Amino acid sequence: MPVAFVLVDVELGRLTEVLEKLLEVEEVVEAYSVAGPYSILAKIEASSFDELARIVPGKIHKISGIAKTLTLVAFGTARAFRVDACEEAQELAQQGKLDELYSLCRSCKQLKFCAFGTRVVTFGF
Repeated sequence: MPVAFVLVDVELGRLTEVLEKLLEVEEVVEAYSVAGPYSILAKIEASSFDELARIVPGKIHKISGIAKTLTLVAFGTARAFRVDACEEAQELAQQGKLDELYSLCRSCKQLKFCAFGTRVVTFGF
């Protein structure tokens, strides 16, 4: 799953508004206000690099209050990134044991390398 990090420069006084609009974009999985030369850091996930290339100009740049952006395309991590659920998480999901699934994913030491677990912890199942 291709990932990009977008640094967003926001017009004065519009930080909260822009942050909320960014989080409404389906492909924006995380967004944070940050200190420094940019106001917001957003993480985007897409199904392909072509789709990723369309999201920033097609969705992000259309948000009123954004002055400029800088897009950083991620090519990989030092560790393997898991997209599918591990066997134990898959079983809990199939059994509908959502509280146990959340606890499992939340306590997993590999959470930062697992897209499935990150979605469970962030959005629920």
